[in-house]
Amino acid sequence: MKQFSFIVAFVSFNLAVMSAAIQETLISTQDNIRVEHWHRDYRDLQLPVEAKWSVRKSVLRGGKQEGVDLIEVDNGRLRFAVVPTRGMSVYEVVMGDVRLGWNSPVKELVHPQHVNFQSRGGLGWLEGFNEWMVRCGLESAGHPGEDRFINNTGDEATMNLTLHGKIGNIPASEVQVILETKPLYRIKVRGRVDERMFYGPQLELWTEIAAEIGSNTFTIQDSLTNRGGNDQEFQLIYHVNFGPPLLGEGAQLVAPSAKSAPSTNTPRSLSTITPFTARQPKDSSSKSTASGLGPTAGAKQPSCFTTRPAIKAFACPGRYKNFPT
Repeated sequence: MKQFSFIVAFVSFNLAVMSAAIQETLISTQDNIRVEHWHRDYRDLQLPVEAKWSVRKSVLRGGKQEGVDLIEVDNGRLRFAVVPTRGMSVYEVVMGDVRLGWNSPVKELVHPQHVNFQSRGGLGWLEGFNEWMVRCGLESAGHPGEDRFINNTGDEATMNLTLHGKIGNIPASEVQVILETKPLYRIKVRGRVDERMFYGPQLELWTEIAAEIGSNTFTIQDSLTNRGGNDQEFQLIYHVNFGPPLLGEGAQLVAPSAKSAPSTNTPRSLSTITPFTARQPKDSSSKSTASGLGPTAGAKQPSCFTTRPAIKAFACPGRYKNFPT
């Protein structure tokens, strides 16, 4: 099998674009911009590289995917697809005969307007679940249930939390493609996703997915900022999912981790790896299942499972959080 490496790094980044790069804004709520179709490739920008790279922005049509924005990057060696309409999730990564992704029974890139979070007792998030990497959070992540919180008058109140929160179904407010014209000659897709409400969370997520032209490596960099005036509890899971050809008999995960955190009461073989939580399907031969792995921040269950979560994460007003691996 061909060597395939990927790096997921959770760090903050400078939002200023250097002069050694070309930036194209494809989506901007501030400037009222939405470019439906856009394309650049090695013929448009003469770079001293041999790889035949390309970047394409399109809008999907038909069924539940009607109106979904899709950005496809080909660095001349590997390809990845980013879905701004679905929280900047990464649908798949492909290099040769190796694919990071899985065969979900959900076949379309479902527009969030068709996802009913309350469906099946709070499991509606699954109606659009088919990406290789989708974020869960930000106000909450994990199983559905009732949780307690302090409302705007200072009283204790309750709310129903749905599966894995909202961030994976919030369209990006700002999206740019950046083409570096000097080494490292990277292609970057950068986006901002906001989870905000009055008397509620005011969380801002910036993400950048980047790949050097001709490389077999890509990176994901995220920065989360609390734009509110008070401390804000948050949970964040990077839900990555693997199917064939990587998921199969004899598959192993090798990672530089020191501690395990199984996501079920019965630890599985993959649960020796962390800071990831690991989940294996009951039938790994099924084409509609995947093994899920994800670094977590502030992961907890709602109060119906535990009144004192083992892990709490807070973002102070105006401050950002990084996620070191």
